[in-house]
Amino acid sequence: MDIANWNAMDWVAIIGAAAWAPQILTWAYHYFARPKISIYPYPHTQAGYTTLGPIFNVTVALLSERKDIILNKISVRITHERGASYVFDWDGLSEDLSEIQNPLGPTMSIKKTFLPLVVRVFHTGVAQVFVRFQYKPFKVNFKKVFEPALDKFQFLKKSGKLKTEGDIEGLASDKEFAEVTKLFNSEFIWGAGQYTVEFVFHSSSTFAYKKIKYAFRLTQDDVDELKKNIESIKLDIIQNAKMEIIKDYKPTEINWIWKYPELQKKS
Repeated sequence: MDIANWNAMDWVAIIGAAAWAPQILTWAYHYFARPKISIYPYPHTQAGYTTLGPIFNVTVALLSERKDIILNKISVRITHERGASYVFDWDGLSEDLSEIQNPLGPTMSIKKTFLPLVVRVFHTGVAQVFVRFQYKPFKVNFKKVFEPALDKFQFLKKSGKLKTEGDIEGLASDKEFAEVTKLFNSEFIWGAGQYTVEFVFHSSSTFAYKKIKYAFRLTQDDVDELKKNIESIKLDIIQNAKMEIIKDYKPTEINWIWKYPELQKKS
């Protein structure tokens, strides 16, 4: 091409194209660049054991650099120092929407709680969510033993054999209900010592994520306290059965025991 023969319009076209080049490169970068996910967990977690089984809850801040990303699931792998490893999957989310300043009392937070289908992490801000993790294998095992117990309970109920509190309390000695109690004793996974924590993200999109390991510790006293929830679980099941049979039954309030170990980044 002979530059000497270019006219003014040719030069305008070249200059215009050059002016658009940075914007085009920016668009191309954001289109092809993989989002980079970072997670910043709150220093204290929540470990528990209820009728839902082992529970691990934590508040996290999620950040996606370069572009937005939709997460299909968040899991957490918790490994005890002696080698036992458990994967907890998210089962619920709570997100702080705003706060109301109350001149006559403490500040009130407005939260949005929802089932975790997907969560979108925007690259223009930080998403702060309270994630409730549950140990899904427990749910599978619980269903296997609970369904026969529930079937027997419904049969006895329809047969008119459950009328008094004593009738319901007597179910604990039946085989089907004894298996439920046995399960809650065997599925208690918490032990004294240090746990390593790794967060795992799942998405249909490709993304970058630098895995960072965290750790927390439970003392023997912590474990002994959490085990007391097993008796509360038995009471909770019996009380729910009584509420279904006995009119105007007033259950005892159950105060679940939780532990709040400090979560630290491993070096």
